[in-house]
Amino acid sequence: MLCILTGALPVHMNVSPSLDRTTEEKISEVVTEAAMIVFRMNTPTSTTAALLKRLKPNLSSLEKDWIRDKLKQRISTALKAGGIPQGTIHALKSVYANLLMEGIELGCAQPCGCIVLYFRSLTLEILSRLKEMILSRILLGVLSEVIRLFIHGQSQVHLIVHSEDFEMTVSCLSISAGAAMLLSFNIEN
Repeated sequence: MLCILTGALPVHMNVSPSLDRTTEEKISEVVTEAAMIVFRMNTPTSTTAALLKRLKPNLSSLEKDWIRDKLKQRISTALKAGGIPQGTIHALKSVYANLLMEGIELGCAQPCGCIVLYFRSLTLEILSRLKEMILSRILLGVLSEVIRLFIHGQSQVHLIVHSEDFEMTVSCLSISAGAAMLLSFNIEN
């Protein structure tokens, strides 16, 4: 499977001990299929979009949790209907609910000696939220849950963002926004 997303930030998910190619492919396939299902359910007139519009900066954590729970219910239903393996739905609904609430889209996943996840952020502000999710280990926690469903035994999961990939994504977003901005971050989790 070839995945090309303009302005997408590749995040390398390294697992130790390393995954075999078949497992990498299986995880990538499930994550990508789930991403497409979630993307299709988030149309401008959907219930999902209506829930996301309710997100305001002044919401209490209780209200945000209520929205997150409603998103998880909708995502779970959509993933089941889309044929995603039952055992992976619980972990995947958490991944996608958190990403949706931050305005981040997980476009696809590709196996290549690790699993590369391609995240699309339409603005620099959303890219900054993705960076915070990586640095705070929130994203690592929910993605580790997904990995554990496919392997047996102990494993460590690391998320790695190469600085040149991050700078390229910032550059693409800056150019598209008409902004002249130079940011440099070295992210390794």
